Amino acid sequence: MALILRKYFWLVNATFILLVALLAARTVNLFTEEALAPPIPGTESTPRRVAAVAQAAPTPLDGARLGKLTGLSFGKEEPVVKEPPVEVATGPVRSSLRVKLLGTLVANDAQWSLASIHDLETQRARSLMVGDELMGARVLSIERERVLLAANGREEFIDGEATPGLNTIPAPALTRAAPGAPPKSESGIRAVGEHTYEVPETELQNALANPTELLTQARALPAVEDGKTVGFKLASVRQNSLYTRIGLQNGDVLKRINGLTLETPERALEAFAKLREARHIELDIARNGTPLRKVYDVR
Repeated sequence: MALILRKYFWLVNATFILLVALLAARTVNLFTEEALAPPIPGTESTPRRVAAVAQAAPTPLDGARLGKLTGLSFGKEEPVVKEPPVEVATGPVRSSLRVKLLGTLVANDAQWSLASIHDLETQRARSLMVGDELMGARVLSIERERVLLAANGREEFIDGEATPGLNTIPAPALTRAAPGAPPKSESGIRAVGEHTYEVPETELQNALANPTELLTQARALPAVEDGKTVGFKLASVRQNSLYTRIGLQNGDVLKRINGLTLETPERALEAFAKLREARHIELDIARNGTPLRKVYDVR
């Protein structure tokens, strides 16, 4: 048996080599067919699928999810932030006119209100009524402490203060009583006759320096006779006011002051202004239709 195996051993080796060669050829043939054969849909090879995935467009980020996690906004336009509107002053502004308000007489009817202003250019005082012209401006209204003007297409006002930055000669300041303060009960005014009185100068100057206080002590209404204004009628005169201390009462019609008629508000303001330097004052009034003359000596 051993002799037979040694005799035919070469045949076994040859058969083994032939089988190995056949297996190698078979393997090469399979790879060749795989490479040359067209791909079947849905059966792409793994390398090709990996390459296709690598070349595919990247998946977009989930902006909503990222925004929720980070607190930032993704994929959305930033909201437009609107600037807050600029507030423009709509009220009247201080006038640049070189004038200063000295005082006002405010009537219930606006057309009877008066204002006295000091012209800082000419150093003169003048009176104004609603509708009057003042250095190119028009008077719109007269209030207790200021005058409203229409100038340069806007509303302006003048009061007791001069425009800042102007070299001005200060006018006498008006001292004002506290609102609602009752009139003083003590007075130096003394009656020396039925219609004659002595008035201390300080009492007169204090009264003239506070025209608004006088307006709170009584109401002055236009008095009309035969369709013509003849003066002012006193109404709602308060007790112990300046009017009662100088002998005036409700219903009295004030017609003249030191001979100056009071037919217009401008005349009344002129007469009122002249009282500052007066030492003798005469008031012509009508009481219940009877003319009376009140005489006052300033001492």
